[in-house]
Amino acid sequence: MKTRIRPGLALGLVVALSVITGLFLGGCATMGFEKPKSALTLTDRGTVIYLDKYEFKRPPSDWQLLKNLEGGDFELGFLKIEKGPFPSQSTFIYDDAPFGSSRDLETRAKQYCTRFLFNSGVLPDVKKQDNVQLWGQPAIAIYLEGENPNRDEKARSMVYLVKMGDRIISFALTQWRSMQGTFDQEAFTQFETFVQSFKFLKKSFRENFEDELKKAGL
Repeated sequence: MKTRIRPGLALGLVVALSVITGLFLGGCATMGFEKPKSALTLTDRGTVIYLDKYEFKRPPSDWQLLKNLEGGDFELGFLKIEKGPFPSQSTFIYDDAPFGSSRDLETRAKQYCTRFLFNSGVLPDVKKQDNVQLWGQPAIAIYLEGENPNRDEKARSMVYLVKMGDRIISFALTQWRSMQGTFDQEAFTQFETFVQSFKFLKKSFRENFEDELKKAGL
């Protein structure tokens, strides 16, 4: 079965990303090969630390790490290619700058949903939207579904938009199936575990930049 990463995932999910695999760097002096340092560091708490910036519970090993190397639609994520006809796969991501400009959660949710899966040919409907809290912060949980019969595809998604001070961040999962395929709750369980365990270990570039602007009175 031929597989490929589904283009146009959540928020243009997989736009500029690189799957972290066993790439090797050559060592000229020794004529050997040295494996680069992993982006994920294991802890004794059953979690991993990503590039010294975030800590979370990693999904099982059949989920591949997705890392955006040059800036773009998301910060990091995971991909699982699943059994069944294309496009049987699930992807979830963390994005520190989701689509939209409003700092109001309700308004941002409306802005965000206008572009969700925009490049995929699927126009998802919001099935449910709840006001919730994540780590004591105000958040909105959005549940969406959509389909594209012309390409024999359908999608089910869950999104969290979280208010963090003056910023809004997002977590999004999208699961793809053929029109006759069955959605799998296990991916949503892994996503929920990832989100609930997520911790910030240092300020992001955007946060530091905004702090400097405030200090300068801008």
